[in-house]
Amino acid sequence: MFKLTIVTPEKRILVGQEVEEVTVPAFKGELNILPGHAPLITTLETGVMKWKIKGKELQQLAVISWGYCQVSPEGVNILANIAELPEEIDLEMTKTQLAESEKKVMNELITDEDWAEFQREWAHARAKIDVASMAPRK
Repeated sequence: MFKLTIVTPEKRILVGQEVEEVTVPAFKGELNILPGHAPLITTLETGVMKWKIKGKELQQLAVISWGYCQVSPEGVNILANIAELPEEIDLEMTKTQLAESEKKVMNELITDEDWAEFQREWAHARAKIDVASMAPRK
């Protein structure tokens, strides 16, 4: 077992939670972290983060949007720009925003900077939809 901490500039999602495994969307692809993982620091991309709390069956989920991941012998520290839990996601609003954004790109002349921003927004919206869809219904 090791400890997981997830923080953003606005809130603390978890602090020192004992977990069995953590999966993060790292810069070069998904990174699965188990006890005894080699120490490292990496940047994170927008995507779905998963973790399994010690003694629990279900994986916990969150959407993170860019940040850093530090793995040490004591645990994993996540500093994310944005972190959203499934219960914080309005699925219908996210789907509507994604559709409007896609329509805008198809109907307007956009710059390379605008295109890069749209790609970030789409990745975030798709991750939110994935997390909201995968989370157990209450």
